[in-house]
Amino acid sequence: MEIIHKRNEITFGVATEFNSKYLTPIIKNLLYKAENEWDDYNEVYHCTNLIEKVKKNKDMKMDFHVMLKDGEYVGIALVTSGIIDYKTFFNESITLNDENKNDVLIFNYFHISQEGRGNGQIWFRDVIIPYYQSEKYKTIYVKSSHEKVFTIYNRIGTEIGEYTSNSDNQLFVRKGKVFKIKI
Repeated sequence: MEIIHKRNEITFGVATEFNSKYLTPIIKNLLYKAENEWDDYNEVYHCTNLIEKVKKNKDMKMDFHVMLKDGEYVGIALVTSGIIDYKTFFNESITLNDENKNDVLIFNYFHISQEGRGNGQIWFRDVIIPYYQSEKYKTIYVKSSHEKVFTIYNRIGTEIGEYTSNSDNQLFVRKGKVFKIKI
């Protein structure tokens, strides 16, 4: 893992190889949901499924952004690049521009456990986006079903679509949005 930024007691890093420790924030959030507000959606399973799909496609590459506090993993974000197979990320009828696929990124599975909360906007806007600007990328597509972050993405990008997904046991419907952010 390469350290790309430090801010107070928080360290931000990026890796090109997956390590199961990176899932810790999602696992902590799953545990919280199990003890409090279960929504029947196992994000650990879905995240690892996506990681494996991308690994199998030789044309795509995934970066694993992590946030650490006092040496503990408290945040994860996945960023995919390459010749992106949009069907891997968007089952819905979302219209994406015919941009140069080498300039496009997909950003998802942005999870911060309780210990790292309050750093998400800084991490995305001030660490992750500049990291890819320096790599000459032009656009990030963000898919999210977390309503609390929609305002952040709307401030720095444009909403280009909506989607719904069912929980694993079909008990709940999650509504989400897709944003296009020019970098």
